[in-house]
Amino acid sequence: MLREADCLRVFPVDRRPLVRSVGINAGGARDAARELLLQGCRGLLSFGLAGGIAPALAAGALIVPAEVIAADGRRFIPDAAWLSGLHAKLAKGIDINVSPLAGSDRAVTTVAAKRALRQSTGAVAVDMESHAVADLASASGVPFLVVRAVADAHDRTVPEWIVDKGVGENGRIRPLSLLAALALRPRALPTLIALAGDSRKAIATLRRVALLAGPGFGFG
Repeated sequence: MLREADCLRVFPVDRRPLVRSVGINAGGARDAARELLLQGCRGLLSFGLAGGIAPALAAGALIVPAEVIAADGRRFIPDAAWLSGLHAKLAKGIDINVSPLAGSDRAVTTVAAKRALRQSTGAVAVDMESHAVADLASASGVPFLVVRAVADAHDRTVPEWIVDKGVGENGRIRPLSLLAALALRPRALPTLIALAGDSRKAIATLRRVALLAGPGFGFG
């Protein structure tokens, strides 16, 4: 989302990496990654929020997975040198979870669905973009890396209407659509407030990672 991309504004404009925000969309992530490669990028970083599916991860936890598991079961391994470089940057400043990240082509919003995905993959978190980026990078012979922060813990349900109404295709929050949907579901307000608080923790983690890692995130 654009809120995720805003974390990279800590870098000077002339050193900021090329960024594309695609919303919650595997196909959009693949298209954006392809566009970045055509513009000359030598590495692809999937950066943003994820859903926690393991009890050990609270909102705000950082995941830099050593493996990405696609929805069809394929497994992609991030570039070892890049992973090592990022670890060196973050080693003394923030805790890192390197357990696998699962990819999904549809939102995983309920506690039961999170539990089932955890059991079938052994992953600790899930998102809808990293596996698409990893697939394209691997097919193109380009290194990739994933940096994700947990925005909703394993025991937190995310109402589907928030996913459907709340974020546009370009990654921009739709406040009017959210308010209209909330007006029909006033009892969901506490849930929305709690999710917003968890999201702020995750965004704070991403911003801290950017500050510690620098524009290249250890690439090179």
